[in-house]
Amino acid sequence: MGKQIRFYIDRELEKDLIHFVIANGGEILFEGENLKPISVTSLPEPFSGKGWFTSYLYKADFGELKYISLPNKRLVIDSTKSPVIEFSRTIIRSIGKNKEISGGRFWLEMKYWNGENQLVQKPVELDQWYKALSKWIKEHVPKDKESNSYVSPAIKDLLARGFKLM
Repeated sequence: MGKQIRFYIDRELEKDLIHFVIANGGEILFEGENLKPISVTSLPEPFSGKGWFTSYLYKADFGELKYISLPNKRLVIDSTKSPVIEFSRTIIRSIGKNKEISGGRFWLEMKYWNGENQLVQKPVELDQWYKALSKWIKEHVPKDKESNSYVSPAIKDLLARGFKLM
């Protein structure tokens, strides 16, 4: 059972967030169709390929990544056991008359059971980083009273044009 903060942010604010992560010693790890996750400095274009909407925020100081090996020899990050924060992007889509915006989020799991059935605690610094990222969202994205969510002004403009938060 992890913890999360949900938000609705536009592309420009997302770029500012990525800059904040990198400027503070973090990496953005992207799986996509790569055999192993790669470190990126910008996110792929929306709907541009497999996994464009999810990446992982990581600092090597927090420990080694744990992977799951897939049958096709790809390695994907085991986010439950790795010292990472899962970053899901805000998804804006318009299909016919349906205009939807799915929220983004940071998700973190701080404990997991290892192979010897022992509860393993992740580093407290990882939790502190999660709190710093959550604080960044709260400082840069206004809280919308109606939806009780963090919604950027550009997303509010889309709502005024008929989009719905999902």
